[in-house]
Amino acid sequence: MTARTGFTNLMTELKKTRDELRLQMHLAGMEARATWEKLEPKVDELERKVNAAGDAATHELEAAFDTLGKALARLRDDIVPPPSGPRL
Repeated sequence: MTARTGFTNLMTELKKTRDELRLQMHLAGMEARATWEKLEPKVDELERKVNAAGDAATHELEAAFDTLGKALARLRDDIVPPPSGPRL
């Protein structure tokens, strides 16, 4: 897999998480909204960097994906209730 393909896959996952969060924001509290307003523009910014980057920027972009992905996942975990199901 090339770096560009990997970044494309990571970008797809980040955008999917962002879109899921966008749907949940109407239920979120003020603190979650403030976090969202900081994170949402970073997805588009990172996508622009991926599209413009050459091989030299690979490590920087990998770190940015990791950081932003973790921040979005933390916000999702804070505002989206876990799925209900049978407990064993």
